[in-house]
Amino acid sequence: MTWGKQGREIARLLEGMTDEVSIKVLGLRTIQEIKNAETPDKRTNALKMISREILKKFPRRDSKTECYYHDLGGKSNLPKWRHLIFKYLTLDSADGDATRIEEIPTEQPTEQPTEQNQLTIEDITIQGLILDADTQEILESALEQSGMTLPHFIKQAVRVYAKTITGKSKKQSEDLSTVPTENLLNDPTYSTHPGRAEELTKRAIKAIKYYNANIATEKADRWCITQSAISSLTGSRASTVGKVLEQFKDDIDSHNQTYNLDNYSNRKRGKPSIEETIDLTELTPDGLD
Repeated sequence: MTWGKQGREIARLLEGMTDEVSIKVLGLRTIQEIKNAETPDKRTNALKMISREILKKFPRRDSKTECYYHDLGGKSNLPKWRHLIFKYLTLDSADGDATRIEEIPTEQPTEQPTEQNQLTIEDITIQGLILDADTQEILESALEQSGMTLPHFIKQAVRVYAKTITGKSKKQSEDLSTVPTENLLNDPTYSTHPGRAEELTKRAIKAIKYYNANIATEKADRWCITQSAISSLTGSRASTVGKVLEQFKDDIDSHNQTYNLDNYSNRKRGKPSIEETIDLTELTPDGLD
């Protein structure tokens, strides 16, 4: 999105905002977006483009209007009432001091960051979050049903999501080799474990290799190690299995070539399927060698 379009979107949002906290959140967030996207020498111009579009809908005025404040700065011939958004659409001295598009005054004292400009979670409103319509509707419904205030809800949501992320990270590093295959296949505790598919794929490869070498007596009974075969044995998604198989490609290719096996080898019409033939829990009861 160009900065001009961003300005038009902000102007549209401002039409529905009447409290200064929401306007403040929107202004400070916009400044942060500019700083994240532009180098210091280009931030002034970005802010000018945004401000220009906002001024089309919210120009300066000669008298007080809702959501306007009395601005003593600027040229003497300019109306002194400005929309509140311009109190917060300001860049600091390192970014060029682009505080208004009508002028860039010389020797204008730079506004230093103060505690007043520091946002806290208590300042946030639903409007200030600038959510899409669907997400805002879901949030409003959740607040109504939970009876929570928005700040409390946000804190709880952050806590829950953070625990989910850190929990997955801990699980990712967990060694599953000692977990029984029966548990990995059927215990709900492991159904969403991020390492489940990889561990079961390793065991399925081992089981097929063992079956082909020690149980099957002829080529027609052997199974080619393929993505679909592993997926059928483990119940894991084929796409996930495929990524794991890449780690063992050389070993798998060597095994399949040793027994002259390919995809056609698994088309055993009238015979039991691979999951009926190979008992993963029996051939590989765990992941230990």
